[in-house]
Amino acid sequence: MAVSNKPVVVVTGATGGIGRAIVEELVGDYAIVAQGRDEARLLTLSRLGEEIYPVQCDLVNTDEFATTFGLLPRVDALLNVAAIAPRLAFDDATAAVWSEVMHLNVTVPSELTRTLLPQLQESTGTVVFLGSGASRTTSPNNVVYAASKHALQALADGIRLRTEADRMRVATIAPGYVDTPMIAWDDDYPLLLPDTLIKPSTVARTVRHVIEAPSDTQITEVWIRPRTEA
Repeated sequence: MAVSNKPVVVVTGATGGIGRAIVEELVGDYAIVAQGRDEARLLTLSRLGEEIYPVQCDLVNTDEFATTFGLLPRVDALLNVAAIAPRLAFDDATAAVWSEVMHLNVTVPSELTRTLLPQLQESTGTVVFLGSGASRTTSPNNVVYAASKHALQALADGIRLRTEADRMRVATIAPGYVDTPMIAWDDDYPLLLPDTLIKPSTVARTVRHVIEAPSDTQITEVWIRPRTEA
């Protein structure tokens, strides 16, 4: 990416519903390194404004992080948004499913944060993990995803304690049901949604609030609930 005078933000899952909303919220005020897998969707993202730098890659390949992200000269905030959310009961989930979900939802953000740690230490930056209402609750039909978000919460807390001396800030933003394609599950499990879903733009505004918090504080957790509960 070109040298920018603006703070640099890395956004994973930038072509998804919440990720794109975050880019739309921050564009103009930040230089945005936007990761996604779909080239066409990344292209539309780069047209939103100047200083959006698309990175097409599959986050599953963590061995490539050092060359894909590690060479960035500066990172002021890392937003770990990418995730998968298959809805499965424990007895319907195979070991392969568990490995896939835990890898992308937990191992990937951990490894990317570790890769970018030198830049984040240098900038006394902020790391945001996108949690979920499932980070502290579960249901019999969504246990794999919920377990991964429980683990992500523990990861965020551990990184915050580990990097306290570096003055970094680490936050979990945990929304309830958000109006994105992720919740359009095609399965036979019962589903009860609230009358009004959270807008992706609402989550994006919360991300801005967290990364722009005054220097005398850190916002460690934000729980975003729908106005009516399911």
